[in-house]
Amino acid sequence: MIETDVCIVGAGPTGLTLALELATRGHRVTILESRRGDQFSNPKASHISARSMEIFRRLGMADDVRKQGLPDDFPNDGVYATRYNGFEIARFAMPSRRQRFDDEGYVDDNLPSRERAARVSQMFLAPVMADHARRFPGIQVLEGTCFESLDEDETGVTVSAVATERNEALRVRCRYLVGADGPASSVRKALGVRLEGMDNLVQCRSIMFRAPQLLHLSAYPTAWMHWFFVRGNWSSLIAIDGRELWLIHHFVPPGVNPESVNVDEATREVLGVGDDFSYDVVSREDWTGRRLIAEHFQRGRCFMVGDAIHQWVPYGGYGMNAGIADADNLGWKLDAVLKGWAPPELLDTYELERRPVDVCMSEIIAELSRTLNDDVDPALLEQDSAEGVAARRAFGEKIFADNIHSMVPTGFNFGYCYENSAIVAADGEQAPPLTMGQYTATTVPGCRLPHFWLADGRSLYDALPDGYTLLRFGGDIDVAPLEGAARAKGVPMSVLDVVPGRDFDTAVYRQRLILVRPDQHIAWRGDRIPANCDALIERIRGATSRLH
Repeated sequence: MIETDVCIVGAGPTGLTLALELATRGHRVTILESRRGDQFSNPKASHISARSMEIFRRLGMADDVRKQGLPDDFPNDGVYATRYNGFEIARFAMPSRRQRFDDEGYVDDNLPSRERAARVSQMFLAPVMADHARRFPGIQVLEGTCFESLDEDETGVTVSAVATERNEALRVRCRYLVGADGPASSVRKALGVRLEGMDNLVQCRSIMFRAPQLLHLSAYPTAWMHWFFVRGNWSSLIAIDGRELWLIHHFVPPGVNPESVNVDEATREVLGVGDDFSYDVVSREDWTGRRLIAEHFQRGRCFMVGDAIHQWVPYGGYGMNAGIADADNLGWKLDAVLKGWAPPELLDTYELERRPVDVCMSEIIAELSRTLNDDVDPALLEQDSAEGVAARRAFGEKIFADNIHSMVPTGFNFGYCYENSAIVAADGEQAPPLTMGQYTATTVPGCRLPHFWLADGRSLYDALPDGYTLLRFGGDIDVAPLEGAARAKGVPMSVLDVVPGRDFDTAVYRQRLILVRPDQHIAWRGDRIPANCDALIERIRGATSRLH
């Protein structure tokens, strides 16, 4: 019997994020992972959002993550083209890693954050995260170990598992169990939780291959992401390491049997190469794009995060980044309950806060699965003529307008809000609606704290300690009663006297006091402390009657 605070099933980015959230706060975590370390070779998501990088920065690994993947000077551009050796149709210019923080003039420049997105494949991200996890003695990773069943009682959960190579049964006794075990989640099935939505939006045949010579065959400047429109069908090509590894997706037209698509022929056609071009297939995967959301994200002492509870068409790494946000939300709440300064009811707000956000995102992403344009003539696009030039220009302008928000999803990154949460003190102002591309900075309770730089040159986020932080704009406000109310309940709360620097917007920061949660979302705001400080503290720690 292994004794631990939290047992996590799955050691992907979402499970490791949650493990690090807990371990950095002093908790014991046991991770059950069915694969061995040498089996983490699937590239999957290749885009880590700026919001995820903010979370990684707080966990102390953003710089290590950023170093992975593409070479320093490899362009992060997204390109739409007829073929790899054909005509460029549209380009979304994005900076290389070397230019990442000097990005003026690029389509994703001047993000409202200290951080920036990173083009790092999941196959490089997972080892970095695993390496950070090994630095914490409180994290135990059991590779080659499969979850079998769970038995919950009033004080915890007993997990039964099997170490597959030795065929050895083991048990884990934990206070809480979290399933981060992907679309086929064994934890979700053990809990009897159903998925709701559409299970066949798009079908795709994919291979990862090795071809170092491919870099030199492009007919236009280098890019990280390529979309090709050949004979009316779409394919995409992603540079995994910027040297020799590539991932290509061939999207199967509606009504066509995926097995009838010859992947080798389709790959050679979109690349514009003949039989003399050689490449080595590293892995193959056929997948189906879905829009599925779990009916529940939690049951009793058992929770689920990431692909275990939401599945959508894997464009832009949105699924992985949403899973990291799930872990960010759940992590501080588990910490609060394990340390005793919040009641177990606080954990009920995990589903209440995250499920509406994930549902909204899934609906928006589902729209991206539609055919980009059915009425354009692909043969005309490939003509080396004045008519072909005009057709490519018109199609490119439409592609740019239709896809700029999916390429730069600022709304998804920073705009999700928990304004209707029971642990947020709403004040009547409504948050801007969640969209993919549009972000409006706001201090509406429940929203992410808008970033700015302090007068001493530090990022506001770098100045936030763990726990709750009360931002005070003007040291003349007496906040001692609110500090005392927090102290009486054991709620960790620090006061930060703010001297704003650049990017500070007085139209956004209208109140003189902002109370920030451990996940950098706003819990309360005002120009003076509330008349009943005890009531506010009870609300933010999950002890009010609204939770029951």
